[in-house]
Amino acid sequence: MTASSTAPASDALVETLGVAAESRAEGTEQDAVKAAPTDLSREVEVKFVTDAEGFAAALASRLFHQPGAASPARKLTTIYFDTAESDLQQRRIALRIRRVGRKAPVMTLKWIPAASEGPFSRGEIEIPSLGLLPDLSLFGGEMGELVRRLVGDKPLEARYETRVSRIVRLIPRGAAQIEAAFDEGQIVAGERTRPLREVELELKSGEARDLYEFAATVAESLPLRLDIVSKAERAYRLATGLLSSPVKAKPAALPPELIFDEAIARIILGNIDHFVANWASLRESDDPEAIHQMRVALRRLRAALAMFKRVIPCPEFDLFRAEARDLASTMGKARDCDALRELVEEGPRAHLGDKKNFTPLMAALEARRIEGYREVRALLESPLATGFVMRVSAFVERRGWRNSVSGPQLASLTEPVAVFASEALERLYKRVLRRGKNLADLPDEERHLARIALKNLRYGGEFFASCYAETRDSSSFIRGASLLQGLLGAHNDAASAEHFLSLPHDNDAARAAGVVTGWFARGSLIADEKLAKSWKKFKQARPFWR
Repeated sequence: MTASSTAPASDALVETLGVAAESRAEGTEQDAVKAAPTDLSREVEVKFVTDAEGFAAALASRLFHQPGAASPARKLTTIYFDTAESDLQQRRIALRIRRVGRKAPVMTLKWIPAASEGPFSRGEIEIPSLGLLPDLSLFGGEMGELVRRLVGDKPLEARYETRVSRIVRLIPRGAAQIEAAFDEGQIVAGERTRPLREVELELKSGEARDLYEFAATVAESLPLRLDIVSKAERAYRLATGLLSSPVKAKPAALPPELIFDEAIARIILGNIDHFVANWASLRESDDPEAIHQMRVALRRLRAALAMFKRVIPCPEFDLFRAEARDLASTMGKARDCDALRELVEEGPRAHLGDKKNFTPLMAALEARRIEGYREVRALLESPLATGFVMRVSAFVERRGWRNSVSGPQLASLTEPVAVFASEALERLYKRVLRRGKNLADLPDEERHLARIALKNLRYGGEFFASCYAETRDSSSFIRGASLLQGLLGAHNDAASAEHFLSLPHDNDAARAAGVVTGWFARGSLIADEKLAKSWKKFKQARPFWR
């Protein structure tokens, strides 16, 4: 749905929400800048990578047609600086000096904002440089103080650079002006080089929703791949030989006085960020944690949208929940194979060793796993996943849920998020207690429903824990929910294993499958022995939101 197809929110609501959002207190997240300034520029940019053929197709595309004389290509040399210990990179801060032709160099700081603004937003300070060596004293305000404190007395070194030829076109889209930068060149890190072909879409003026909607159209029309890894990060990995690592969900930054409307935006964007942040790891390796974290991100997003839908009857919440479910389903085969392989390796194979021949069974499992990974990678390179990310981002940017509320619901958006959090967590908690009655004696289907309820309560607790951080500790309660979820998951593991093990196998694989099936049955019994005690302890724990 485009921005033009929705009615604007009331002027009074927009004014109230705008004032409240501007006065919000900033929270903190792991690996983000903890003292991020609020008065500096925000860069909003969507980046695609491609090969030579895709680059040429993008340059020739009518989507990037610019009336009038074409801008000539410019030579850009960008040098990235850091300490020998990579103190800035470890905090995801980039310090660079860029030369454009014969113009005076420009020094830039970029960083990840503390409160989640999604994967396409960066903090940025850009100032003229007196030379080709960085002078940190030129950066004022909190960010300048933070960088000087991180660097201390350590010398800054030129660690790596990029050399590109850039063609720039200014594209009008809706009420926005979007700069399309076509970069072709290379990353240089000592003796190592890597080719670079990118199409960057940066919002120069107007609304970010127009940028995201344009990016979705570009992804559907051209052979380009969405990529949120910055040039600085790629250069760092080239220099060190490190691969991208899987990324877990970050704690939400939701101080209790934050208004509910802003909390909705932060939670949705935080989950989208979590989802996209794991694409690089999957592209570079077979680390099973990457697919697992992508599925977790989509489950968390679905749980959040379901919570919001109970008080805001927004049809897009249901639409995005269904799309997230379908994306996660495509990843299911790969994840099930990863989980089963890990369980077999750590369970029966580790304990029985050479007594049983697991090789044929593991080979069949590996073939199915490779097929599953191929399907997930194809999904990420397709317009489907990129379009989903862009449409959700555009929806958040225009606060699309405001058009579905009126009267008391309208006022609820301006209430402190702690009001909604306490009500939502209490409702989820009561559902867990209701579905978990006589938990150890429930049949599998009802256990599954109890597990889903526990999972939603746990996600809700993780979303809103920061609302109570100053007065109450939520960690023990959330750990208790997670433990119960894991114990109930033993039956799910057995069911997933049984499905794969029931497929046709040769004789050796079939014998190993019988051993594995028995092992999982034993594991379910052990989990059941712990279940009653853990359930009793969980019910005795004090809900942290009360």
